[in-house]
Amino acid sequence: MSLRSRLNPDDQRNPIEGPTTIRTGSNQSELLCGFCNRTYYVDEMTSNQTITALEEGLDNPFCCDECAAEYEELSH
Repeated sequence: MSLRSRLNPDDQRNPIEGPTTIRTGSNQSELLCGFCNRTYYVDEMTSNQTITALEEGLDNPFCCDECAAEYEELSH
């Protein structure tokens, strides 16, 4: 097991990219953060999970990393 800080991104075969503010190779689906209402682009799997959560009646199923960190900080 290697720490992420020691991994060379070029050596990773399938790097997992989080939500981005611009369209990238794998992040083509547009989502709005349920808290800050900013537009983010996510991969197809994240988009499908969010759509499923919406269909199941969950409110604000997508939260950007920045808002999630702020929420976590406030909850302590």
